[in-house]
Amino acid sequence: MATKVLGPAIQSEPKQNKIEDQTNPEKERYWNLPEHADSAEQREILDALPVLVFLERAGKIVFANAEARQMLGYVEGEWIPRPIEEVLWGLFPGTAEPQTLLTGTRRGSPFHATMPAKNGRLLPVEGTYSVTNAELHESVIVAHPGGRRRAPKTRLMEDVLASIPEAMAIELGNHVLYTNPAFTRMFGYSAEETAGGRLSELIVPETRQAEHAMLAKGVNEHGRVLLETTRRNKAGNPLDVNMQAAPLLVDGAQVGYVYTFRDIGERKEAGARPQPQHDAMHDVLTGLPNRALFLDRVNLALTRRSRRQDRTCALICLDMDLFKEINDALGHAAGDVLLNSVAERLRSSLRPQDTAARLGGDMFAVLVEDLLSGSDLEGIADRISREMARPFDLFGHMIQSGASVGAALAEPEHSTPDLLVRDAEQAMFRSKQAGGGRYEVFRKRRETRSHTKRPSSGVA
Repeated sequence: MATKVLGPAIQSEPKQNKIEDQTNPEKERYWNLPEHADSAEQREILDALPVLVFLERAGKIVFANAEARQMLGYVEGEWIPRPIEEVLWGLFPGTAEPQTLLTGTRRGSPFHATMPAKNGRLLPVEGTYSVTNAELHESVIVAHPGGRRRAPKTRLMEDVLASIPEAMAIELGNHVLYTNPAFTRMFGYSAEETAGGRLSELIVPETRQAEHAMLAKGVNEHGRVLLETTRRNKAGNPLDVNMQAAPLLVDGAQVGYVYTFRDIGERKEAGARPQPQHDAMHDVLTGLPNRALFLDRVNLALTRRSRRQDRTCALICLDMDLFKEINDALGHAAGDVLLNSVAERLRSSLRPQDTAARLGGDMFAVLVEDLLSGSDLEGIADRISREMARPFDLFGHMIQSGASVGAALAEPEHSTPDLLVRDAEQAMFRSKQAGGGRYEVFRKRRETRSHTKRPSSGVA
């Protein structure tokens, strides 16, 4: 959806241009270039010129000379009349293309624009736009590739974009329209190397291609997406980044995407270096305690329980009901976001003395301490079940997954952590067999069920 910006209005010339006939100086003939776009003699002359020449009639480019066709990637005979806005794009706000240094002539107005080549490359050009017949909307456009020099007077928007400390890329029609200097510093690609290319091919690892596609879909449906993920630089090295995707709007209509990137690798390394033991005992994805650390804490809780007869502890296991379906439908990146969201909800819904852990895959566990009765455990299990029933925002998709929750209150026969985990898992499996979206509490001999059924919903 390009905007035609080709300079100010121009006074029209007479309907026909006088050109002296060199073979007979006393005789004049009239030759209107756009009107005679099909003239073999005219084509031969214009094709020989070492500049880009376009003839416009009624808003369409009816002719492009050999130089222009070659630059755009078309062979002779392949060119057909097409709207001028498809051939010469006017500048969009903030694209920071070089400003023309041309001063114009009596017959033409200077302009600078962008030409989308057949192979997807975006080519800056500048030249003059001359109206030959205002009534018929006919004009002659003469241009050449834009230089890299800047106009003496800087442009505010270009300076603002270049000063942004975060790496920025603007995509139009899946092709890069602009990257700022911070992008070059982060990823190693110059503006010339990225222009017209695809971010998915330049900086997105193979394992993250589905995630990149989901970002665009999320922006289209919800307007903005925030994500911590991995990208790669020109050398092929992975970069941990915090990125934001937003729509590129022109006159209120979305025409592309704006991406910003912040390098968080140093932050992760700084947090990791002094804590090698922490890494060995915590889940890499969610930061929760892993199975080994969790079982150690359960063991300590059972020891404390044996010394305090008025208080006990309990264990809750939960498994996401639609995790596999979400992974299959939206990709592993969406699955990772879901797991992180589950971890955050567990942290926010537990008391300070309780411990949440990721045991593996989509299975989590919670150690609940200082319980007075089984009813306290049911209240906590119900709260967790309700938290998991709320929709999750996965790249703009509101997914209602739900979880199968099982709980077991520590009894004298639970002499080891594994025995308590076994009973909590048994209750969880019965919850899943009953349809999920509920909790079950394990009891000695024959369990007494206490459950909450939630409405299940597929992947949106």
